[in-house]
Amino acid sequence: MKRVQPYMVPPDGVVSAAPWERYTGEWAQLESWIEEWDYRTVLRLRSAVEVDEHKLRAGVGLGDGTPLLWSFGWIARDSQLVTTVTSELRDGRGLLELDISSDRAGSTIVLGRKIVLGRSRMHARAGEPRWAGSVLWADETSVRLTGHGSAFPTEIVDFRAIGRDPGASWFLELPSSPDVAAMGSFLLLINSADSTLVSAVSTSKSSEAQTAVSDSMIEGVVEEVVRWALSRWPELADCEEDSAGFSARILTVRVLPDADRWTGPDVDSMALKAAIVSGARGIGFGRRLT
Repeated sequence: MKRVQPYMVPPDGVVSAAPWERYTGEWAQLESWIEEWDYRTVLRLRSAVEVDEHKLRAGVGLGDGTPLLWSFGWIARDSQLVTTVTSELRDGRGLLELDISSDRAGSTIVLGRKIVLGRSRMHARAGEPRWAGSVLWADETSVRLTGHGSAFPTEIVDFRAIGRDPGASWFLELPSSPDVAAMGSFLLLINSADSTLVSAVSTSKSSEAQTAVSDSMIEGVVEEVVRWALSRWPELADCEEDSAGFSARILTVRVLPDADRWTGPDVDSMALKAAIVSGARGIGFGRRLT
């Protein structure tokens, strides 16, 4: 439903905004669902916009040169973190650009574009926008950043052949040190004998049963990474950006925003497990309670 403002808004056709695009080596239209998003990466977006400023000002009664601004950004639905960028609105074509870091993203983000009044107008007439920040035009785009796939490199292997417990469904190989490169330091091994789990991670359209076992594994994997990070928490603060420790810290802070309280020696293990599972689900890893 279109929001009704208590003042005039521009007529249709005055503002033209192209769909958001995402950069992954080349620019392509942003989909509503980014499957298997890597939480260690930056989401780089852009959008082309075009405004007929003269018609816009005439349509809302702005004849006094009041500045107009683009106000654009995103809100992370799970954490409610809001990030907004403003830039001067210029007549004709323009480009809005966003770099969304993983620590300010979430399982779902809502991208917003607005044209707003740059300052208050004390002598505005009835029906004209008066206050700074008054929204003259806006739209929103919702994007899911997680899917059912694993966020780690995955291999399907015969556990008996490599000396792993043949009754286990999966095993996460963890880094030997927080300082090693993140790439390849986390490796998720899946037992080829677990046909349901193998099918679940090998197809984009899982059955209800396959989704259940996949979600259970993902929650367990997140728990292992978070516990690994918490056990060496002070070390991770100084890790390089491309290190395993840095990646694990980012994930841990997203799962447990109050991570410091879980690093003491007297932490209740079951309470920690519950907090990790809840936090993982909150950012899109694991089951969704409906």
